[in-house]
Amino acid sequence: MGNIVMSASLSRRPGCARNGGRRLLLDQNRHAVQRAVHWFKREMAMKTIDMKSLVGTEVVIDRDDFLSGKYSKEIEHLLVERSALVFREMHLTKEEQLQFAATIGSPIAFGDSAVSNISLDPEVSTSAEYTRGAFYWHIDGANDAVPAKATMLTAKKLSDEGGDTLICNTYAAYADLPEDEKARLDGLMVRHALEATQRMVRPDYSAKDLEIWRSRSSQTHPLVWHHKHGGSSLLIGGTALYVHDMSFEDSSMLLARLMDYATQEKYVYRHKWTVGDFLLWDNTGTIHRADFYPLDSDRLMHRTTLHGEEPVTVGRMAVSNA
Repeated sequence: MGNIVMSASLSRRPGCARNGGRRLLLDQNRHAVQRAVHWFKREMAMKTIDMKSLVGTEVVIDRDDFLSGKYSKEIEHLLVERSALVFREMHLTKEEQLQFAATIGSPIAFGDSAVSNISLDPEVSTSAEYTRGAFYWHIDGANDAVPAKATMLTAKKLSDEGGDTLICNTYAAYADLPEDEKARLDGLMVRHALEATQRMVRPDYSAKDLEIWRSRSSQTHPLVWHHKHGGSSLLIGGTALYVHDMSFEDSSMLLARLMDYATQEKYVYRHKWTVGDFLLWDNTGTIHRADFYPLDSDRLMHRTTLHGEEPVTVGRMAVSNA
């Protein structure tokens, strides 16, 4: 009834009807725009899709939010929780990769840049000679006093075959160990060295090779890394040369057994690359490797590694007394 009266009144005042209609239309448009903006913001918030139950998550995020660090804390938390994060077809430039890296840590400069070319071609990468070691499970910076915090790759060129990147969640692997096994491992110390991985790459090595490898840094770390955030992970991989205070036979068997156990499929995310993909992983609670691909491939990745922020603690007592 009220609507009828209003219509009758407006029909007697044509100008008012037109102005009122315009105001009504403007109000409707404004509300529609507000609803659209609200929907857009909701849809563009960071979204995650778990790839496997224990490891690997795809992150869908607005590019500007990604580069600005708007969700940097959430990404860091997710990185520890899920080990490997995939950002599909970001097509980052070197400058953009560094911009993002700085939102979650401090990039390590190798030579004159904190973005390295990862390639088997010595004309493309100055570290090509050692890149074949990446075919074996390892932790970046395990030969240093403080291993790297995280590593990230952008795919620029892909191999026609092979070349997937595999990330193993050593937090989850350690958590699933029986308690008596955890007790036996706690306190064991392992020597990490470039020599260990290069022996696998070049089994017919010479004395000169050993001399070169042994000139690089090496480090002794606890087999189990008890982190400040409360989690624990296995610090293993191809750099593990031997376990201290253990015979060669027992040391080799223990390290091999743990590698077999930790790299079970349920703990491993395999990333099949598309050019432009960006892959980020927590280096302190994982081991990783590249799937084998032809040595003459022109596969090219842009890599950035973040400075380590947490020394490897020795045993549970070190954590409780920290």
